[in-house]
Amino acid sequence: MAMKSMFGPDIPNNEGCARPIRLEAPEGSVVNCRFPAAVAARLVIGHFLTEIIYRALAKALPTKVIAASGGTPAVMNVFYGKRHDGRPWHSVIIRGGGMGAGSANDGNYVYIFPANGAGTPVEIFESDTPLIVGKRVVFRVPQDRYSPSGPVNLAMQSGRYVYPPEGLFGGKPGSRAQFLVNGAAGNPYGMTRLSPGDVVTIDAPGGGGYGDPLTRDPEMVEADVAEGYVTIEEAAQSYGVAIDPRTMKADAEATDRLRERMRREQSESRGSAT
Repeated sequence: MAMKSMFGPDIPNNEGCARPIRLEAPEGSVVNCRFPAAVAARLVIGHFLTEIIYRALAKALPTKVIAASGGTPAVMNVFYGKRHDGRPWHSVIIRGGGMGAGSANDGNYVYIFPANGAGTPVEIFESDTPLIVGKRVVFRVPQDRYSPSGPVNLAMQSGRYVYPPEGLFGGKPGSRAQFLVNGAAGNPYGMTRLSPGDVVTIDAPGGGGYGDPLTRDPEMVEADVAEGYVTIEEAAQSYGVAIDPRTMKADAEATDRLRERMRREQSESRGSAT
């Protein structure tokens, strides 16, 4: 997957694509473990392999790779319980995160990478379960006559709660994932038992950035502010772009001064660190 996506992404999968590649997986390593090691969540390691190869070859092939993605690994939520009439139900939903940025483009918004997956419409999930999904990926256990009988169990297979997706070539890391139960931090690595009225919020991680933020086109930062992706304050602090709050346009002269000052401060900070 990693090699083909760099060198021949438009070529259909075939034997010739894999023939030049030699794969070594020593027994006892994380990619070829020994019994009785747990392997139920093996796709988590598999998803990270593409990112690792990208990072290893980034300096040699800077235009062929992307930064770390928030959809690596994909977030798998397994819900199960009993309906109000006692019938058992079980449903699995897989979701992505922010795509890592590349040399020519920003990362896509919510994407599953490197797996080849597609999103399931919320309407299908809601019709298949007694749960309700909110706009922010909020799962609510109903508290009415259709409430599940007994607890609702939630098991998750995901990541990026501790370490965010890293950037490349000076790019900043993406935001970390977040798992909340009734507004408080939950445990995304264990079993979560939910009762009627409980609300689960799962924020997907963002993708890592590519390149020095101070080289980003001010007009693109201006568009980010207009779309609500960053605030005026964040535009100045992260990208060194001065946005006029009256016109909501980038001030070219103020931006040049701000970026010059930020680069000087970064240089002085690196000098003092050495």
